[in-house]
Amino acid sequence: MGRLPYRAEIDGLRAIAVLAVVLYHAGVGNAGFVGVDVFFVISGYLITLLLLREWRSTQAIDVLAFYARRVRRIFPAAAAVVVVVLAASTLLLSITPQVHTSLSAGAALVFGANVFFQFTSGGYFDGRAEEMPLLHLWSLSVEEQFYFLWPALLILVLRYKPRQLLPILVGLGLASFACAEVLMRMDPSAAFYQMPARFWELAAGGIIAVLPVRALPRYAIHAGILFTLAACVWPLGHFPGVGALPAVAGAATVIAAVHGGATNGFLRSRAMVGVGLISYSLYLWHWPLLAFYRATSIGEGNTQTRLMLCGVAVLLAIASYRYIEQPFRRLRTPKGRTIAAGAAVSLSLAMAACTYGLQAQRDQAKAPDNPLAMAAERDLPPDWKRCHYGVADEGLKPGCETIPGRPATVAMWGDSMAMAWKPLLGNLDQSAIAYSRDSCPPLVGYLPDKVFPGDLKCRDFNAAVIEQAKHMDTVILVARWGLSAHAVGEQGLRDTLAGLASVRRVVIIGPTPEMREDVPRCIRQNALDRCAVPRADFEARTAPLLAKLRRLAAGHENIEIIDTTDFFCTETSCPPVKDGMPLYWDSHHISASAAAEFSRRWLTGKGNGHPTASG
Repeated sequence: MGRLPYRAEIDGLRAIAVLAVVLYHAGVGNAGFVGVDVFFVISGYLITLLLLREWRSTQAIDVLAFYARRVRRIFPAAAAVVVVVLAASTLLLSITPQVHTSLSAGAALVFGANVFFQFTSGGYFDGRAEEMPLLHLWSLSVEEQFYFLWPALLILVLRYKPRQLLPILVGLGLASFACAEVLMRMDPSAAFYQMPARFWELAAGGIIAVLPVRALPRYAIHAGILFTLAACVWPLGHFPGVGALPAVAGAATVIAAVHGGATNGFLRSRAMVGVGLISYSLYLWHWPLLAFYRATSIGEGNTQTRLMLCGVAVLLAIASYRYIEQPFRRLRTPKGRTIAAGAAVSLSLAMAACTYGLQAQRDQAKAPDNPLAMAAERDLPPDWKRCHYGVADEGLKPGCETIPGRPATVAMWGDSMAMAWKPLLGNLDQSAIAYSRDSCPPLVGYLPDKVFPGDLKCRDFNAAVIEQAKHMDTVILVARWGLSAHAVGEQGLRDTLAGLASVRRVVIIGPTPEMREDVPRCIRQNALDRCAVPRADFEARTAPLLAKLRRLAAGHENIEIIDTTDFFCTETSCPPVKDGMPLYWDSHHISASAAAEFSRRWLTGKGNGHPTASG
């Protein structure tokens, strides 16, 4: 069977998608991540069109030939990137990220990267996603999982219900969209990574391929381009459910117009087609370069360097397209041999990567790469996984009191900072409980500017907590106040303080310093001074927040505000490590040891760095 007639506009659309993704990852723009969704629509369209053309000409679909083409098209370049990333990780990364990279390589090589990263990057406290050099391969795994199902689905429907093909595909697409919406409320990480929640985006392209060829109005392709570009510039909330609709709709409009015979000079231009041709390799290469840069830098780095690395990725993509993609696509080896060879190489590399990763993990357990850094990474409250609330959790969890079986009379309430501060409660004579929830400051009725489903659960969570807190003797409020600065001074905190008017004592723990980098990395790279922030800078940033908190607390005799500066800072600096103790386990969540030591000094009123209180 021959190839599909070449349409340059499709490569032009690919160029929009990949440029949006690359620029977004380089720090330019706010919504370029939707380029992946555009890729999904393109893939669904081309694959379906190819399979339908084969069915209509032969009344059959050669599934083995289809997968052989996929192996030649997808696997060589992806395998090359994985091998290079594994080699680079041994030179550039410390043991812990090396282990993660090796295991992620094994998952990616068997097209299970999306599942792997769902459980290792989707969590609020998992490793930083932007430093995982193979994270971007999740989308490739989603596509390949789709390819495992789609041909069989088409064969079944075309053989037994050919007239129902379009309604069935539309129904499945709607079911997938509903699945995405449900998962957005139950498990946003699964909605992002899992193929069933992304199926509708690929199916949208497939549905266009099924439709009869029909010319659309001349303006349709122009409108589709503008809509796609707008989706890549202006982000929407509720992603990837409703938030993905604009990108999918824009791409689908362009493809539908092209399907009907429309042309477009912009998409057909030499520059756009050229970028489109190397888009797959560019997507593969750009992310590892940026991830290694972030993983080996202190702080956020700079946009100029990231853009330069993207330029290097373009050169690598050109070479990859010419010397890897094209030669393998031109191979005419027997389909069975191609699939067998691809599977053998894939499994061999996956086993080698996982073996190396597991061995490195065992070696790490025997001889940690840096004991102080390892201690910092693990210095979290022991029960945080059981008693902390994620964005999908509902209700209040029982059995999280510091003294089991004794009702709590002290409550700590706040976002993830409250989880980090929980060891402070361990030194109290009273039974205490922490109500801590990801990205959920203790503000009654709080909703951010862009509302996601988890934010609605945050509002319900706060409503439930304040009903419990009203009956406490003491309530301690904690938040990442700097991040929630826009909310401080608004009605949420006023309502919180008013709702706690009957509580004998309300303590607000003020802002804590935020380091320029994760403290374990600062330790490993012997860069404690570069990670620290000057005390004067911290005080200048927090003075307005503390003043606002004090104004809101004015008139409430039961409220005191704790200024943490003296504990976390020296006279001149706010360091990541003080008196040999790591103060944080990432860049801003304080370590369990620091929280416990703060508690001892607070309760006894002894020692340097004793926190000051102000009413």
